[in-house]
This record gives sequence, structure tokens and C-alpha cells, in this order.
Amino acid sequence: MIVRRGPAIVLSLVLSAAALAMAPSATASDGGPAADIGAGVPPGFEFSDPATDKSSCEKATSRAKLKVDADANGRLIVAGIVWSDDSDVWEWRFKHNDDLSDKGETQAKDADKSFKIVRTMVNFNGPDYVVFRAQNTVTGEVCRADLYY
Repeated sequence: MIVRRGPAIVLSLVLSAAALAMAPSATASDGGPAADIGAGVPPGFEFSDPATDKSSCEKATSRAKLKVDADANGRLIVAGIVWSDDSDVWEWRFKHNDDLSDKGETQAKDADKSFKIVRTMVNFNGPDYVVFRAQNTVTGEVCRADLYY
């Protein structure tokens, strides 16, 4: 049996490209530091009926909240909020279906010593498991909220 290399190579490239095009990908928009509160939220977007998880933090001196909702394009808009009693630096991260989606560091500001991180994620088929975790770098206090959407 004689196999022509040209058509075989072209066929393998086409099949590889098709497989990659269909593979799901996780994305996180770069909203910048927490000073850009609301970054990543499309203009005019309001959380209509989001799934929320309100959580106290490890030492009960802070509170955390996670909100997840879908936008008109089917992407997830995810917001993690921490209300603290100090203006320490916090390390935060989002996980989506056990994969790290985004992480960073910010300082609690404003009069209520809070910060809000908003990111966009891909909405996979089936339930999406989202985790928001923040840790105070000075006191070690950990805030964690998670939910299925």
C-alpha cells in the first residue's frame, strides 16, 4: 500500500487544528489591581440574580462574599469582596473548577476597609465550581467563599 505524504500531513494538521479549536479554555480578564474596583464588568452590567456565598472569615474579624452571574454572552462575571477592620495587604485568588483562574495582591481601602475583585470566566457546560480565597499578609487571616453556579 502506498501512502502519499502530502495529503497525510495536511489531514493530520487539519484534524489537530479542529481538536484544538474545540478544546475549552479558561480565561481571566486583566482588570488590574483592586484600585480599579469594578474592572472586568461590562458597562451597564448588573448582577440580576447571582449565586452568592456570604462567609465569615477564619478569625471572624472580616467578612467575605462571592457573587457569580452570567452575562449576555454566556461568560461568568465573578466578584469576590472582603470587608476588613484594617488596611493591610491581602493576597487573593480565584479558582474555577479547581484550576487557578487569577490571583493578585491588594490593599483594603476606602472608609469601610474593603476591596472588590471582579473577573470574567468561561462558562463551561454543566455546573461551574468557583472559589474565592483571600489571606491577610500581616495577620494571616483567611477568608474563603465557594459555590456551584
